[in-house]
Amino acid sequence: MAAELFVLGTSHSVAPACIRERMHIDLEEIVGGLRRLEEIPGLLDEAVPLVTCGRLEVYGLSQHPLRACRAMKDLLGTRTGMARDDLDAHSYTRWGEDAARHLFRVASGLDSVIYGEAQILGQVRDALADPATEDLSGTFMKRLFQSALAAGKRVRAETDIGRGSASVVGAALCLLEEEAGTFEGMTALILGAGETGALMARLLRKAGVSKVLVANRTIATAGRLASELGGESFGLDEYPGLLSRADIVVGAVTGRSNLVTADVVRAAVPEGSGRKYFLDLAHPRNLEPDLAQVPGIWLLDLAQIFGRAEGARQARAAQVPRAETIVEAEVENFVHWVRSRSSAPVLRAVREQILALAHDEAERRARGKSPEEREELARFARSLARTLLHAPTVAIREADPGTPEGQWLLRAAPALFGLDDQGAGVAGGAG
Repeated sequence: MAAELFVLGTSHSVAPACIRERMHIDLEEIVGGLRRLEEIPGLLDEAVPLVTCGRLEVYGLSQHPLRACRAMKDLLGTRTGMARDDLDAHSYTRWGEDAARHLFRVASGLDSVIYGEAQILGQVRDALADPATEDLSGTFMKRLFQSALAAGKRVRAETDIGRGSASVVGAALCLLEEEAGTFEGMTALILGAGETGALMARLLRKAGVSKVLVANRTIATAGRLASELGGESFGLDEYPGLLSRADIVVGAVTGRSNLVTADVVRAAVPEGSGRKYFLDLAHPRNLEPDLAQVPGIWLLDLAQIFGRAEGARQARAAQVPRAETIVEAEVENFVHWVRSRSSAPVLRAVREQILALAHDEAERRARGKSPEEREELARFARSLARTLLHAPTVAIREADPGTPEGQWLLRAAPALFGLDDQGAGVAGGAG
């Protein structure tokens, strides 16, 4: 049975932030679940999860994609406690070519809150390269993600969709700057030294923040970022003692819901300490919503950023048609590669059979001939065989296993060219 590509996911397009928080699963748990599914014969051949602040997706290759998706939803329901109807309402599935197109659009920034978002291309690259999932992916997934990255790079190189600040972090900085006016003389506390936290730390420093404090689970990682920015590094559990020093607090710690609570802030920050700006870039959220009720606290979270980013999205909309054209071209290239994988065993067997017959016939005709005549006959036989193979080679290579016609041709070709039962078997398996 041919394996089929699929994607199961959720994002800002189908679920508000509060629902996405409920559906959040740590990457380690996703990988553990995928490994269990991989042990079931035919259920999951390859997989790559893509987890960002705005989306949770699993791309898979399966001989039974419907069953694989149901199993993944069962895992999600067990982990989150959400009913199947709620999961169905706030998730999506794509199959085959549509699944590939979805990933290509994601990598190109066409499925982001802001068209052309800059971070997503790196996140797609990191998803494929993550050591935790490396053994889950194979030739198919590597080609899929590499093709998606190629599409994303072309869109950015050949359109203006990514011109200017196009990331959620960039949009958040703009909103913070509008509210604060200036960052001069301010101290920023960054919770989390991963990609998002590091990017915001660098942008704040560039924008004029005087001091950067970095608190992270791994102190060595915090130290590298702090050293780069001339700041100070701390363990994540030390953050309450740093709140009174900070004018800006950025939450960017993965997997820590409501890390900073209103009670912690009230206890750590004396009344009358002046206005403080709290910016939540994490999913699930790091900063408790009740922080907005604490006097002197200004709170900005992802839902507000997404809402305010709509204007920037519309400004880039004029570039979308050209970007979609590029995506379609790259999808077509990928689909052609998939079809070539389906036809390759059949094509190889047919070519070997015809060339072998031509060789045998040339040998039979060459008995008693001179070496020069024998070589001439061999060259003629090979040339004639290749000429005769041209049309069937093109037909088999372009056969679409997703259509009845393509399936018929790939099944019929071995019999039409006189291959044995073993040769006929190579037609199976698109994946």
